[in-house]
Amino acid sequence: MRAVRLASTVATAAVLLAALTACGSKGGSDAKSTDAKSAAAQDPGSLAGALTGDPKAALAASALVMQKAGNGKVAMTSLDTSNLGGGGTADWKDPAKVSVDLAADMEGKKLKVRVVGTDAYVGGDDAGAPALGGKHWVKVPASEKMGGAFVVMGQMMNPVAQLTVAAQSGKLSKVGQETVDGVQTTHLRSVEDTSVLVAGMTALSPEQRQSVQKLLEEDGKTLTIDFWLNGKQELVKYQEYGDTNGESKAVTVKYSDLGKGDKIEAPAAGDLGSQADLLKLFG
Repeated sequence: MRAVRLASTVATAAVLLAALTACGSKGGSDAKSTDAKSAAAQDPGSLAGALTGDPKAALAASALVMQKAGNGKVAMTSLDTSNLGGGGTADWKDPAKVSVDLAADMEGKKLKVRVVGTDAYVGGDDAGAPALGGKHWVKVPASEKMGGAFVVMGQMMNPVAQLTVAAQSGKLSKVGQETVDGVQTTHLRSVEDTSVLVAGMTALSPEQRQSVQKLLEEDGKTLTIDFWLNGKQELVKYQEYGDTNGESKAVTVKYSDLGKGDKIEAPAAGDLGSQADLLKLFG
């Protein structure tokens, strides 16, 4: 069905980051804290110098900055129009309850996607309300493919997990100084082997790891994740793609207005329509 295919597209683009978040919250959490605190303990001059020096130190320091910010505006795009794109707000203060509120576009369909921890909701605007019996949202169980894909997408927006995992694994390099939306940034790159990453996803069952491995290898045996950090060590943008299709299938996420994001809450129970009407939103 069309809705399932769309959910599969989202999952392929995003499932890596969700699994990495789970991995980082396990055995890697102490290392993350140690790296970030070590970076923060340096004097300001040395810390700023991390951006032009060791990529690992730069990424670890940026993870601390983004953790302190806790939320912000996000914009997700892809050159592949079959992938989900949209903009809104993300909150990553609690890694176990990352929340996202997006006005999304999936293959020309205007939708709203809201994720609050492990709960996912899909909705339409007022014009789409008749399709949902006058309601604006449908709750999609995370146990189902589409709901799980959107929960994964929410985890994808957690910049702290992104930066920490890159700092602790993969082959790191500095690409150079580049301007992003008028802001001078340092462009860093992490190249990571898919099988090694999946092996470290201890929060997943063997069946889930096998499924994730299959999905990831559709993009390639190796994944490239690029980061652009500004002079304040904030993550301005990151991009992820596999070696099979390269940047033509890349997913890009931009961050702005850090620490100024609106509170994200679950839709009111009285505004939830029937799941049976969900497919009507997709046409």
